[in-house]
Parts: sequence; structure tokens; C-alpha cells
Amino acid sequence: MQRKVLALSVRNALAGMIGIGLIGGSFQAHAQEVASAAPAAPAGPVAQSQDTAAATTRDGKVKDKKAVTDLGGVQVTGQLQSLYLSQATKRDSISVVDSVSAEEAGKFPDQNVADALQRVPGVSVNRGGGESNQITVRGFGPNFVNVLVNGRTMATAATDRAFDFDVLPSEIIQQAVVQKTATPDTEEGGIGGTVNVITARPFDFNGWHAAGSAAAVNDHTGGGFGGKTTPKVSGMLGNTNADHTFGWLASVVYYKRDHVQQTMDTGGWLANQDFSRINPAYTNVSLPQTLQGQSTQETRTRRSFNGAIDWKPADDFTVKVDGLFSEYQVDSDVRGFGLYTNTGIINSITPDANNTAQHFGVDASGGMANDYIVSSVPRDAFNTQVGANFNWQIDPSMQVDFDSAVSRAWNKKSADSNFTVLGTRNIGATPEWQNGGSNHLPSWSGFLPTDDVDALHAHVPNQGTQSANVTDAIFENKLHFSKSFLDGALARLDFGVSNTQRKKTKLTYKTPDDVACAVYCGYAVNVPADAVDAHVFNGGSLVDGVSSTFPHQWVTYDVNKLFEYLASPAAYNQLANPAAFQAALAANGGSFAARPDPSSYAQIKEHTTSAYGSATFEQDASMPWTLNVGMRYTKTDTTSRAFSIPILAIAVNPADPTNAIPTYGSLTPISQKGDYHYWLPSANFKLNLRDDLVFRAAASKTLTRPDLGDLALNVRYNFRPQDQTIDQGNANLLPYVSKNYDAGLEWYFNDTSYTAIDLFYKKVSNFTTKITTNTTLLGFPFQLTEPVNLNDATIKGAELTFNYQFTKLPAPFDGLGVATNYTYVTSDTSISSDHLASTGRFAVPGIGNSSNFSLYYQKGPVELRAAYNWRQSYLTLLAGNQGQPTSVKSYGQVDLSASYNLNKHASIFLYATNLTNENIYQYQLLSDRLSYAEANGRTFFVGVRGSF
Repeated sequence: MQRKVLALSVRNALAGMIGIGLIGGSFQAHAQEVASAAPAAPAGPVAQSQDTAAATTRDGKVKDKKAVTDLGGVQVTGQLQSLYLSQATKRDSISVVDSVSAEEAGKFPDQNVADALQRVPGVSVNRGGGESNQITVRGFGPNFVNVLVNGRTMATAATDRAFDFDVLPSEIIQQAVVQKTATPDTEEGGIGGTVNVITARPFDFNGWHAAGSAAAVNDHTGGGFGGKTTPKVSGMLGNTNADHTFGWLASVVYYKRDHVQQTMDTGGWLANQDFSRINPAYTNVSLPQTLQGQSTQETRTRRSFNGAIDWKPADDFTVKVDGLFSEYQVDSDVRGFGLYTNTGIINSITPDANNTAQHFGVDASGGMANDYIVSSVPRDAFNTQVGANFNWQIDPSMQVDFDSAVSRAWNKKSADSNFTVLGTRNIGATPEWQNGGSNHLPSWSGFLPTDDVDALHAHVPNQGTQSANVTDAIFENKLHFSKSFLDGALARLDFGVSNTQRKKTKLTYKTPDDVACAVYCGYAVNVPADAVDAHVFNGGSLVDGVSSTFPHQWVTYDVNKLFEYLASPAAYNQLANPAAFQAALAANGGSFAARPDPSSYAQIKEHTTSAYGSATFEQDASMPWTLNVGMRYTKTDTTSRAFSIPILAIAVNPADPTNAIPTYGSLTPISQKGDYHYWLPSANFKLNLRDDLVFRAAASKTLTRPDLGDLALNVRYNFRPQDQTIDQGNANLLPYVSKNYDAGLEWYFNDTSYTAIDLFYKKVSNFTTKITTNTTLLGFPFQLTEPVNLNDATIKGAELTFNYQFTKLPAPFDGLGVATNYTYVTSDTSISSDHLASTGRFAVPGIGNSSNFSLYYQKGPVELRAAYNWRQSYLTLLAGNQGQPTSVKSYGQVDLSASYNLNKHASIFLYATNLTNENIYQYQLLSDRLSYAEANGRTFFVGVRGSF
């Protein structure tokens, strides 16, 4: 049958973007999903995919992107345009996808890309510091989500595979597409899904074009207006020539936010503690390591530059070059107060039936201390990507394209971090601890006053250790060939090969042990208040009501003056062996400066080679259908490098019995290799039951590579006698492998209203599980933890979406609409205490239901949107602090956006996040073991936007 040749509409152009072959970023634009596109369309699938908001005429000329969309005589602009673009992407795709779209570049009302993605069905976010940072797709956490920018793998400065979306400002997004079912051309790695962040291209526009915005940002933990007002500005400028054969585009973003984050933390719950000396039955009691409150003053600065060039030197040849640079800098100043639990001085304790401590007291020996903490964990994350794509339209039915890209990410601030403690022992006081239940963190009472600056003693003087230096580099090349057919059911054949090399390195800096804690820990050295500028700090509300007796004020000091004082004779002459310390200090350059810690070094190299082939079939019948089937082959070789550092001796610090001092031997480099290969079949089927009713079904096999941290060979020790641990990696881990089945039904009422249900089932094998066994090292008991491939899990669920514009209501209510979705996810591995205890402590992190509800209004110059984003309680870490399973409590947040169009070129806007001033809570294993609380307050943005 002669295939109909269709001109690409906005919808068809958008459909080309849903795969990994996207604007300037891949060698395939998922063209099989728009196999009905005419060969006369712009050269190559990449060119098609770039018309993100522009219709393309039959002769291949691009219409003015700025023109509004006309739906049956109704002009669609603003947030309705965004809904239209996202709905068109979903409807025309052969695979299961969802997306968020900007009505024009730079117009997302969100702080970063993750904040924008939280509105996508099946997507939930991890929050911190007043914004989102990582995402979960269908219950699978950040390590199971493959992240691409313009179709290319993006390096990350995180210590694992998880991508930190907060490095990408929302202004760079033209569209962000979440692909939930695999196709053969989909880059392997995302069992949860693949996210493709698409930036604007020069050929999206005609002639000169410019857009920009400027806003004032106000962030206050108390929930109202307060503190400094900071700027957020963005701008985009570009041009294409008259015959649309050459164009360029450049955009910049600068964003600064002063933020105060207030937290309370237990440092994790110590499990299996033996208190048989108090009661013979108390042999397995759980209690918190500490109770620590912190006020963190941050300055968050985001800078981004994005540039692109589109060039058609010939009608059948297109060159696209683009580059992205983004920096996210966080300067932090942490002031905290804590009471560290020393289990040896507890003289009374009362556990409940679950062995959770409800109350305990300590003696008056002074083993419990008021700890005054000053620390900093600076972050300066850089992400870059540069790539080029070459497309040759061999003839109207054949094309080949080659894509090459380099992506790098790094964060090199480990040496600049610090953690210091001055303290006052509670001699003569009898502090008592009380469990706060499932709604409040624990509390202490009976400790000495926290505002006494004249009783300070040195405890911890460490630089470094708070974070790791991370570098990540990715170099990938892709080649793709496609052939279209005009007759018969076979519409298209696609073939491709790719080669990716990745290298990730981690290294932590720290002050040498013989200068830092091995000498000063233990409160033995007096520190005069005037030597370190000690004064009383006002911590504010500090998650008011979370812990009933936690003080609002405590002692703080100048950390630089502390290091100067501890390096002076006035301090070290109080030591038992000042000459030894002088020698160690001189060997370290006369200061407490952090040095590279060889035991923390880890480097992972991955070399991946992949190839795929797929066929797309379609039939124009009374119920048109499309089928894409194919196979992907991938092979990965891994090399893990580290240093082996033997432990020669371990000694308990006599001044601080909660800490031990190791003696290390000489360094020995070690390496280990691993490899694996897999065949990954997939099939996606789409059937139009009616013009407005679409049925989908899909089956595939996908994989996610092992976590980079688990592959690292370096060995990590914790030398606290009450919970000494050894953690080590395993370079022979296999990837997680999943068999996936999907089915869905979508009913489209009109171009901005639809309802859909998507069902999914995933059977995942090779789950990495950390196994802990008891061992002995130099006569001291340790718990050895290492990752192995052990468990399987079944994850299943449903996504329900309902978007509706109330056009039938009388004016002015005809501008109302709703956009809502609910995701149900369940697993055969739960996070109940009985299950974790009986199965070797295995569960799937991230599993939990989520929902998004938006009520919007758009009529005339007015646009309003109120959004509620909710996520059910979920397991975030199987082995968090103290090795305990850590979960985040259910969280819901209300955000607001409003704008008013002054004219067709300018508008004013107001955005507000977390209007209900919600706090984040975590617990460990049981709900009455609350471990963490975080308050971030609200953030307001007020500004003006213009486009020409």
C-alpha cells in the first residue's frame, strides 16, 4: 500500500524528540515513532526533532516558532501551550513517554530541572536545601534513572551514578522528556526510565530572537519575607539567516539565593547494643548516636551558558554543534550543638517491645559533653557537555548521522571542607534522654547551660573529610543509519552502533591523624574564649516543636582562629607530649591543612560498546497501528583501582573512649577487572482504537549498571569501639537486569485535555545487596559490609493522569483547568522491620506512591497555577547512618505561580515555593526512631520577562 506522505505538524515534530536521538544530541531522533513523516521533511531525524515548537511545511521550511498554536480557531499560548506540547508528545509516541514543555525557552516557573520534572506522572523528587535535586521514576531511585542532555549521556559530580539535577537551571529547558519503555536505540542504564533534557536550537526560530527575565529572590526559613533579596537573571539571543541554512543561539543564567536551613539529626540509631549490665534482658537495644541541631547559612549560586550552531552547507547535509556549561556553587557555614551518646556511661535505660530505647540516663562523670560544632561542606559542581552531529540525507528514504560528544563533571572542594568541635563536659550534671515518639525527635534534659563561653575545651579539629573530590568524564560516539519504505507494512529500518568511555575518580582530603583527632580529641586542652572569638549564637526556631527541650542558643566561634590557636604553643603545650605534636605539625606544613587520603582513592573505568537494530511496522486501517521491534546488544568492561593500606595497630584513645586511633602500613596499589554483556530485546505497540482513543503495550529487557561506589575497591573503616565497621567494594558486580511489561489506555478529549492509565510490571534481578558479617581485626570486633548480587524483586504499579480544561464553563471561569496525576507503586519487598530482619535486610529504595495536582487559570493577560506535589513515605537508604535502613516520611508541598502579560512582549510574574512551610522528616526502620528533621521555609520570586 502506498504510504501517505504527511507534513510534519507540531505534534509530529515533537514526537521525533521522545527518544535519545534528540536535538543535536544523538544519531537517532526516534524517527520510527514518527514513521509516517514524509521523506520531504527537513534533512535527517535530528533536524525533525529540533522543531520543538514549530510546525514544518511540506517543502521543509520552518514556520515562525513564536506564532501561537491555532486549535480549531482557538489560539493557544502561555501554560496552555505547554500542556498542548506535552500532550502532543505523549499522543504521537509509540513508546510510553511523558514530558514537561516550556511555551518558550526560559519560561519554566521552577528553580531547576528536577523541580520541573516533578509534575510528570510517575516522577517524584528528593528534596534538600529548599529545592529538588534528584528524581525517582516509577519508584526507582536516582541510580536507576538514565539522564541525557540533548540525547547524550551527562556526566555527574555526584559520588555515584545519580544525576544532581540542581546543577541545571530550568531556564535552559525547551522540553524534558521521560521515556518509560525502552526502544532498541535507547541508551541502556535506566530501568526506571530515561530522562532527556532538551535545549533550544537556532533552527527553532526565524531571524533575530531574544528573550530574558530578571527576578528578585527572597528565601526565609521562618516562612515569611526576611533576610537578603538576591538576583535571578537569564537571557537568550540568536539569529538565523533568511534561507534558514545557518543559525546561532546563546543563553546565560545567573541565580543567587541566600538560604538558611535548620536541621536536627541523631547521626543514626545504634542497633544491637548490650545493656545486660543494667538488665539481663537488655541485650539488643537501639538508641541514637547523638542529638545534634544545626543552622546552616548558605549562599547558592548557579551559573549556566548554553550555545548552539545549526548549519546546512547543502540541502542534504546538516551540521549541529552545541555546548553547555553549568556551575552550581554552595558556600555553607554550619553552626551546631550536639550531645554525643557514650553507651559506657548510661546507668539506666528503658526499651519498649521493639527494643527501641524510650528513656535513658547517664552518670555525673562528665562522659557526656556539650559539643559546639562549626563546620562547612562547600560544593562547587561543574558540568559541561560539548557535541557535534552530522546528518547526511543520502536520498529521500535513507539517511546516516554521526554524533560525538564529551561530557565532564567535577567537584573539587574536599580540602576546603572542615568539621570542628569545642566542648564542655557535663561534670556533675546527669543528662537524661527521652524518645519523642513518631512525631517528634528525641530530647535531652539536665545538661549544663549552653551559653557558657568560659568552659571550652578542644575536641575535633579536622579539615577535609566532609566531602570527596569527584571527577567524571564521558566520551561517546554514535553512528546511525535508517531506511524508510513507502509500500507495505514495513515502514522503517534502523541500525546503530555506539562506543562510550567513562572514568570516575573519588578522593577525600583530611587533616593527618597525628595532627588532628589523635591529639586533640578528648576535651583535654582548654580554649580561651577570646582566642577563638567565642560567643553565643542564636539558632532561631530550629525546627521548632521537633524536639521539646533543644536549646535555641549555644556557643559558637571563629573556626580559622581555632586552627590558629591549636597550632600555637599556648594550646599544644597543654598536651602530654607537645614535642611530638610540634614535629607532626611541622611535617604537615605547620598547619591543620587537609591532605589527600590515599585510603579513600577510587577510580572506576567503564568501556561500553553497543549495537542495535529495529524495524517499524504500521498499517493505515480502520484502526491504525504501529509496531516497533528490535534488539540491542551491549558489552561493558570495568576496571577498578584503589590503594590497599594495611592496619598495623588499633588503640583506644584514652582521652576519648568513644574513638580509636589506627596505625597504617605502607600503600599498595590494587586493581580489579570485571565485564558483562547482554542482549536487550524490546517491542512497543500502539493501536488507535478511535481517533481519540489510544491503546499501548510494550515488553522489554533493560539494565542499570552497578553503583559506582559499590564497584570501588577502597576500604573504609570506622574506629568507634561501640560500632566499629569495615566497608569495601566489589568490582565484579553484575548490573541490575529487568524484564518489563507495560500496557496503557489514553482518551484524548481535545488537544489540551486527556485522561490516561498506564500499568507497569518489572521483574528485577541481580539487586546489589550489602551483606554484613562479624569479623575481627587485631583483636577488635568489626562488622564487615560488602556488596554482592543477591536479590530479586518485583515492582508493579499504575499511573493515572487527568488533565482537563473547563472550556464549557461560562466566562470568566472558562479559563480554569486541572492537571493531575497519581502513581501507585508496590513491591514484593517491603520496608517492614520483620521483612528486613528475615531477608538479610533487603528492600528496594524509592518505592512509594506519589501525586501531583495543579489547578490553573488562563484568560486574557492573566495566568495562575497552584500545584500540590505529594510523595508517600519511602525507603531512601537500605544502609544509612549506623548501617540502618532510613526512610523519608510522607511529604507534600504547595507551590504557586502567577503572571500578567503587560503586552505581547512583556510580562510580570510571581512564583512561591513551599507555601505551607513543610518540613522534611526521616526515620530508621521504625516510625518512633525518628532520625532527622529539616526546615527550609518558603522562597519567593518576583520579576519581569520579555521576548522579541
